[in-house]
Amino acid sequence: MDFITFNTQNTKFVDGEFIKNDDIYDKIYEDGSFTLDDQWMSFDCNGVSIVVDYEISVSGSSSYDSGDYWTPPSYDVDVDSVDISVTSVSIDEYEVELTSELKEIFEILVTKSL
Repeated sequence: MDFITFNTQNTKFVDGEFIKNDDIYDKIYEDGSFTLDDQWMSFDCNGVSIVVDYEISVSGSSSYDSGDYWTPPSYDVDVDSVDISVTSVSIDEYEVELTSELKEIFEILVTKSL
């Protein structure tokens, strides 16, 4: 069995299919709170390919103020929470058994890459 050393500081984002941070505000504006599954990101860590599959749940609200004679109309979007739940991780195309510590590390890595 081979072991690899994983250092998040040496990890570079490569590709993915996911909602970007700026698009979260647009989706809350359109739909309110939402959950998206089948999101993924791939990373390179010293030549080792890492693919993280996850689901994202976003809670938020939007408010509209029509204004009055002196105040122009305004629209605000507030994000209350963004929860990432890692569903699987593959390293060089081999699925990894996820411990709670590994899940937490990859959830932080995904959150930083949004």
